Amino acid sequence: MSPLRTTLPRLPVFRRSIFTLSQLRQYSSSSQKPTSQTGVFYKAWTRPVAKTALLAVFVYQLAYWGWSKLEVDDIKRAKKAEIIRLEAQVKKLQDEKRREEK
Repeated sequence: MSPLRTTLPRLPVFRRSIFTLSQLRQYSSSSQKPTSQTGVFYKAWTRPVAKTALLAVFVYQLAYWGWSKLEVDDIKRAKKAEIIRLEAQVKKLQDEKRREEK
């Protein structure tokens, strides 16, 4: 029997790492400067720290917006209840005035 699928040859997988990129950069430059530990640290960690900080600011702003929305809704609800109470009081006073006039 012939197989339904033919297998293709596997191609090698190239993986990038900080060390190979830094080595490539060293070999491609004309002057070979020693890399400092600080430079390697910042090259490796600047992007993840920046992403985390940006995500934290986004989450904070989202929570702040949600909290503000809830506060505004609570204030509106309280004002509407006060308006309804005052309108009822005005109607009651108007009815009492009409009764006195009769």
